[in-house]
Amino acid sequence: MTSLINNSNSNSALINTINASESKKNPAIYSTKHIYPSAATTYVKQTKSSGSIAVGQTATFDLLKYGIAQQILFCYKKTSTVADLTLGGSDFLDVVDRIELLSSSKVIDTLTRYDIVSQVSDLDTCQFNAVNGGFLAARGTAAKEHLFCCPLVFGFFKDINTNLNLQFNEPMSIRVKFGEKFDRKTAGTDCDVTDAYLKIRYKAYNEADFAEILTQNYSEPELNQLSQGYYDENIKSVSLAAADTNNGANGTDVELKNTDCVNNFYVMVIKDTLAGDTSVNTPIAIDEITMTASGQELLKLETEELYYSKLTMNGWSCVGNTQSALVENVYKIQTGLWEYSGGGVQSNTMSLRELNNPIINVKFSVTAGAGNNFKVIVCEDVLKIYSTTSSTGRMAVALSN
Repeated sequence: MTSLINNSNSNSALINTINASESKKNPAIYSTKHIYPSAATTYVKQTKSSGSIAVGQTATFDLLKYGIAQQILFCYKKTSTVADLTLGGSDFLDVVDRIELLSSSKVIDTLTRYDIVSQVSDLDTCQFNAVNGGFLAARGTAAKEHLFCCPLVFGFFKDINTNLNLQFNEPMSIRVKFGEKFDRKTAGTDCDVTDAYLKIRYKAYNEADFAEILTQNYSEPELNQLSQGYYDENIKSVSLAAADTNNGANGTDVELKNTDCVNNFYVMVIKDTLAGDTSVNTPIAIDEITMTASGQELLKLETEELYYSKLTMNGWSCVGNTQSALVENVYKIQTGLWEYSGGGVQSNTMSLRELNNPIINVKFSVTAGAGNNFKVIVCEDVLKIYSTTSSTGRMAVALSN
């Protein structure tokens, strides 16, 4: 029976053209293009080396020289004196302000709480479920203590080829700046963060393989690596009258001060509350996003069109994970294509260096009397080239625009 199909195919002009192409590749031909050397992997708990775990304070966690860092998990515990500690979802928005990666004492990459929200909004369901269960979901059990665990996915961790070689680099550390509503719970404020630490997954090669890594990577004066980072534009505050149902016919302008090469823009509107407010604030729906530069309109995406902003290489799009209000209303302006539905390599970038007065205008609707103050937030996923000095192991940002 298969011969009938093959005989028919052999007379097809289109199939014969494809078979004659240099691009043809038979997937059944066995090939081992890449084989990785064996390595030892381990998780190490790292407690703070300096600072304090308190409202508005910072704590620093040194990264040990145990090998190549494959994953960094930031963990914290919230404890209460009451038997039933009920915590709303997205607790980290109150506990964490930003997390910085340092080489020696110099900041080389930063993840703000809004950058982490932007990252999570891109996850497919299986990835999101892990983050939701360990980090985002509300907690409401009879327990007096809850553990939260978030992966810190700096640009270096998005590719196995750019993982941090802590065994060679100058001493590196993670610095956490804690937020302003540190002790929020659903009812009352009798809870606090009692512990915060890192869990780091290290990969260590044997001496021969590690020597090869050093020889190949650091034979030149510097090792230059292309990676990603984040830049947050200044937050625009919006105050509405009690009777208002939107932010006006003209919307709210966010001026883009960054001059880097941007892969993606993430736009969100979050209700702004005072430090004593116990409510959970997640992004609200946006009606329209317009981007202009040099007096010209570059794009305008309305409600339905925003559903299709995350374009994949099969021509279809995906939306934010609807299991969580935290990420459902995070909107993405994507310059390139995803390799596959749910993620993949970014294929384009937009330089803001020579754009004159770039602005993102945001329009949104609210329920009258629902609250007067809102924050319009724009996060940018940018390209960066990092350099590591071969003689000292010091890392720095070499180029970003």
